[in-house]
Amino acid sequence: MGLRFKFNLVLVIIFSAGFATVGVIADRYLQQQATEDAKRAASMVLDVSNIAALDPRIATTLGSRLIEMKVRVFDEKEPQTGIYADVAQRLLGARGGVRQEIADVFNPSAGVSRLIVARLIRAGESPMRIFLVDIDHNAVTTTARLALTTFLSSLAAVFFAVFFALNLMLDRMIVRPVAEMSAQADAVSIGNFSIPEFKPQSKDEIGVLGIAFNRMRRSTEEAIRMLKAG
Repeated sequence: MGLRFKFNLVLVIIFSAGFATVGVIADRYLQQQATEDAKRAASMVLDVSNIAALDPRIATTLGSRLIEMKVRVFDEKEPQTGIYADVAQRLLGARGGVRQEIADVFNPSAGVSRLIVARLIRAGESPMRIFLVDIDHNAVTTTARLALTTFLSSLAAVFFAVFFALNLMLDRMIVRPVAEMSAQADAVSIGNFSIPEFKPQSKDEIGVLGIAFNRMRRSTEEAIRMLKAG
């Protein structure tokens, strides 16, 4: 197992562990941020709808400029089904003041995740009304995953660039000089001094090692000549 293989193996293991960790953390963060952004957009549309008394269709059009959503308004006594019935029950069951609000993700049996932001409001003596914004939470999470894919792709591109640069540095600064000195050591060990001396290309540790190697080679060559002359 060569030095380059060991180096790359350790590098890949470290990157894989870091990549997986960053991916999990970034996914959770982006999902949470996307959901919070959708909630803020829904709350803003509800604020405008309540203040300006907008028709639900106009409010839906306004909200769709921010994120795809449906705006509904209905009285507390109107019968509802599915998610809306659950929303109405949660609002009316916990009523304790003039205005209550819920913002939660609902998962019906059909498997389509919905983000619902709803408020219970009384205008004067009129019955309580529920203002509700319905958002496809799957679309929100898809947008977050697209951002995650872009981020991880950029991170992988940076890793491969660093991987290539490190391998190039490893080859030129360590592997080649060490391989050259190893070949010269093999030649000297059998008495072959015809190959040229190692030429250090730098003044770092490898360069110092090369100078010491050349000194040892010359000493060995001189000692063998003295033995042959004797």
